[in-house]
Amino acid sequence: MRRLLSFFNKTITRLRPGTITERGTTYPNWENVTELQINNCVMTWQGTSLSQDGRVMGISDSKMLYAPLDADIKEGDRIRYGSKVYEIDGDPMDWESPTGALDHLEIPLKRYEG
Repeated sequence: MRRLLSFFNKTITRLRPGTITERGTTYPNWENVTELQINNCVMTWQGTSLSQDGRVMGISDSKMLYAPLDADIKEGDRIRYGSKVYEIDGDPMDWESPTGALDHLEIPLKRYEG
């Protein structure tokens, strides 16, 4: 792995579900999770919105995770950062730098509460 810039200094936990098969169809099993610590990451704020429709107040939180290019993160995983768990909102994208200085994965995250 190439060395990333000094601000890539956070550790996240990747959560990957096991699977369960029912009637020939395989589903994610979030009661059987594999955890993996991934170092040299950075999380940036993308946006937050508040919903107050008179019944339930809810918060939508969006972040962007930048992780090492060789990090084992894929669509369908979840990311724990601090006490919050985020879903991956799309497919992780490879960003390969021509100089090799900033090679990384860019992973959009979302979290709903409420």
